[in-house]
Order: sequence, then structure tokens, then C-alpha cells
Amino acid sequence: MPSAGDDFRDRVKGLVEKVIREKGLSQKYRVEVEYPSPHGSAIREQGRKVDIAVLVLSDKDEPRPYLFLECKWQAGRGTAEDKIFRAAEEARRDRLLGVHSVVVLGGEGFGPKMRRWALTEGFVHERFLEAWLEEFFNQ
Repeated sequence: MPSAGDDFRDRVKGLVEKVIREKGLSQKYRVEVEYPSPHGSAIREQGRKVDIAVLVLSDKDEPRPYLFLECKWQAGRGTAEDKIFRAAEEARRDRLLGVHSVVVLGGEGFGPKMRRWALTEGFVHERFLEAWLEEFFNQ
């Protein structure tokens, strides 16, 4: 049985695919779930799977990561607030290594201070994700 976090990730994936399709970019990009990051983890010395990866397709080379989206869902108060600090570090590292990266927040469980902090760190709330994606893929 899928969790609320899995449902959230699937909704985000669907929105990414919709924006790519509507912008006529389906031949250029492919969307994958649970993509093994070539960068590993910024915090722990081990592998890491990114919730959603947008890969650039090329006739000559293997598809390469273009955009990583980490999905953080929190229905009520809990441990996800602790986990978003690690997600911020992972996104920062991805960007330094040449892959656009953003953390998407969902649910009502993040407190106002945490949401404010996350938005100043470049996170995107699910309510604004479609507009963010449309602007990101504006070419």
C-alpha cells in the first residue's frame, strides 16, 4: 500500500511530465523515479537515490542528469523537519556538481518557521511547483 509520501512523489512526477509534455520537450527529457545519484550522499559516504530525476536525452551520449527533485511530505508534526536540513545539503552539493536540484515540500505538517526557512533556501512548496517548473523549462 503506497504511503502519503509515495503519493506525493507520484503527483510531483506527474506534474513534471505534464509541464515537459505541454512545452513540447518530451523528445529532449525523460523523467525517472528513485534515480541513483552519481554524486552519492553529501552527508553520509554511501549511495543515494533521488526521488525524481529529469534526464537530458542525447543521440550521442547516455542520458545525463539535468534536474533532481527531492520530495518531502509531512502531514503532521514529526521528523521530516529534521530531514529537510539534509535535503538542503544534498541539493546544494548537486548544484555544485552541475545538476540543478530542488526540494519540493508538501503537506501541512511543516511549521511556519520551517516553511519560511525552506523557501529562503530555494525549496519549492507544492502549491507553486507548476509555475516554478514552467519557468524552469522556459526555453
